[in-house]
Amino acid sequence: MKVTILGAGAMGCLYASYLAKNKKLDLLLLDHNPEKVETINRDGLVMRENSGRETKIPAHAALSGVESVGQTDVLMIFVKAHQTYEAMKTNAFLIGPDTTVLSLQNGMGNYLEIGKFLPLDRIVIGTSNHNSTTLGYGKFLHAADGKTIIGSFTKDASRVDLVKSLFTRTGLDISSSPDVRRLIWRKLLVNMCINPLTMLMEVRNGFLQADRPSWNCVESVVSEGLAVAAADGVEFDREEILELIRKICLVTRSGCSSMYQDRTHKRSTEIDFINGTVVKLARKYRIPVPCNTFLVQLVRGVENSYVPPD
Repeated sequence: MKVTILGAGAMGCLYASYLAKNKKLDLLLLDHNPEKVETINRDGLVMRENSGRETKIPAHAALSGVESVGQTDVLMIFVKAHQTYEAMKTNAFLIGPDTTVLSLQNGMGNYLEIGKFLPLDRIVIGTSNHNSTTLGYGKFLHAADGKTIIGSFTKDASRVDLVKSLFTRTGLDISSSPDVRRLIWRKLLVNMCINPLTMLMEVRNGFLQADRPSWNCVESVVSEGLAVAAADGVEFDREEILELIRKICLVTRSGCSSMYQDRTHKRSTEIDFINGTVVKLARKYRIPVPCNTFLVQLVRGVENSYVPPD
C-alpha cells in the first residue's frame, strides 16, 4: 500500500517514523523545500528523545508538486492549516478514485478545504496529543507521547479502520471516535489556549500550568470557547477540559507548541484556524469573546513584526 505524507515538518516526520516500522508500506514524504528533501533522502529521519537518545530512521522524500510521484492509496496532511488548500491544489494528482485522506492538523475547517478535492466520506480527521519540535531538516525532538484519535463524517468505519491498520504494531496509540464534531472541538479548546499563549510569552508548554497568572488566562480563554462550542451544539464540562489542558501542558512541559515554533522561525501561524475560528463563530452566535479576539490581534501583530514597515 502506498502512503504519502504531505508536509515533512516536525509532526509529519514523527508520524513517518512510526509508519516506517510497517515494512508493508510504500512510504513517501513530500515537501516544498528541496534542501529538506535532499537531506531526508541522504540522512533519513532523526528522532531525539528527552533523554538525548537519537534514533535514525531510513526515509524517502520527494518534492511537492512533482506529478511523476503518481497517485497514492492514503494521503496524510501535515501542512499548516492555512496552507491546506494550496498544498492540495499543487498535489491534486495524488488523489485517485479511492484515495483516503487523513488530516491531523490543528484548528477547525481543514476538512472543508480538503473536501474541495474529494468527497467528505473519503476524509478521516483526528487529533494528536504528541509533541514534536523541529531540530533541523528531518530531525525532530519527540518531547511527549500522546493519543491519536480519529473519526469520519460517515457511519461507514472502513476508512477509519484502514488508517488504524497502517499503525498496527508500530507503537502508536491510536483509537477512533464516533463523534467527529466533538473530537474537533475538544482539540480546538486545547489548541486555542496552549498555542497562542506560549507563542506570545515565548515559553514552553509546561509554564502555563505552573504559572498562576498564565493559568488565569487559560481559564478565561476556555470559558469563552466553551460558550461558543455550546452554541454550536457541542457541550463540555469546564473542569474536565481544564484538567485535560493541564495534563497536556504537564506531559509536554519540555515541548514547544507549533505556534511558538512558527514565531521562532518567523513564519505565519494557524491563528485564523484556531482562535480566529472561535471569533468568527462567536459573531455568528452573538457571543462576546474579548480574550480570544485580543489573542488573535496580538498574534497577527507579532506576525506583522517579522517584516519591518517601510
